[in-house]
Amino acid sequence: MLPLLLIGYLNARLYYRPDFTPAAGYAINQDVVAQLRFLRGPMHHGAGQQMQDLYPEGFVYLNALYALAWAELLPHLPPQSPLYQEGLAETRWAVREIQSPNGYAQFVNPDLPLPNGAFYQGWSAYVLGRYLAAQPAALRDTADVGRFRRQCALIARALQASPSPYLESYSGAAWPADGVMGVAALAWHDRLYPARYQPLLWQWVSQVKGRLDARGLIPHRAAAGSGRSREDARGSSQSQLLNFLLEIDPTFARQQFQLYRRSFLTSRLGLPGIREAAHGAPPADDIDSGPVIWDVGGAASLVGRRTMQRYADTTTAVGLRNSIEGFGAAFTTSAGKRYLFGQLPIADAFIAWANSIEATHEIRGAAGWRGSFQLLSAVAAAVLLAAGAALQPRRRR
Repeated sequence: MLPLLLIGYLNARLYYRPDFTPAAGYAINQDVVAQLRFLRGPMHHGAGQQMQDLYPEGFVYLNALYALAWAELLPHLPPQSPLYQEGLAETRWAVREIQSPNGYAQFVNPDLPLPNGAFYQGWSAYVLGRYLAAQPAALRDTADVGRFRRQCALIARALQASPSPYLESYSGAAWPADGVMGVAALAWHDRLYPARYQPLLWQWVSQVKGRLDARGLIPHRAAAGSGRSREDARGSSQSQLLNFLLEIDPTFARQQFQLYRRSFLTSRLGLPGIREAAHGAPPADDIDSGPVIWDVGGAASLVGRRTMQRYADTTTAVGLRNSIEGFGAAFTTSAGKRYLFGQLPIADAFIAWANSIEATHEIRGAAGWRGSFQLLSAVAAAVLLAAGAALQPRRRR
């Protein structure tokens, strides 16, 4: 009986549609608001440190994703509305957490070409830029503006002096997905203030094009100094960096997306998933990937839901979104919406950020994408029913 209920539940969740009930006259994704309101509790009660104990950059990652999810909603709300004020306050709080000693403690290294490394400088500058962008220019705190511009200048100087487009996150260790964040922060600087980094952005893209992996993709890991590929592209880092590469050079980003889609998009039981290792590559599984099941990466697929929508592959985005709803055991109460019983805040934060791309209206993919899974479900249900009937004790006449 329980397997049949599970099959029924999963099939029902494949028809999930977000709630866009207007709040104060403005349609906004109420499911994302519910996700963020659930997260607020753990965030203010030590979830950042808990995630740091599990992941090397867990504290910054969690606060960054929480802030960025709110930052996606804020531009669609009037600044005087209570929801805008709530979201802005939460974004500010997360920005301050990233800037706190708990945020930068493990990254302190003034001897790196980019002091404290590409991960910390890139993520902290990018999130600060998005926080500033969510506010009317006249209301931005001058201290925040000054800090953002100083960080951008620091990133720019390091890039200008580096033979590699991929700055080190730690001494001797460069991950291109980290490096993309700092460059994306420079792109946001030029949206918010008089442009000064465009030549550097063009130079960076040109350098990257000369340091791709064997498939023509931005590598997962690069050699410090030269930037040559040390580990080919993987689904988790590709799903992440493509969200930000689009803000730097849309043409190059779309070329990279097509290669990513060809190399990492797969299907299991008729449902879409993003592989951690590319088709034909050896299996990959580590702390960055999250759980990898049947070659499908947890982190790659959670973030890939957002990536697919950013590049207008709506059918795949809906398939990933609704699969996450089912297999993530989404559950909503008066305290908010959580996944996986709320036991892993970093997963909730990734999903909230991924879903925040669908801020003001529902996306709809082509019909029929569920068909294969439904057919397999029907066969499985029939087999279970037949097996159950066969195991029933026969009655005597």
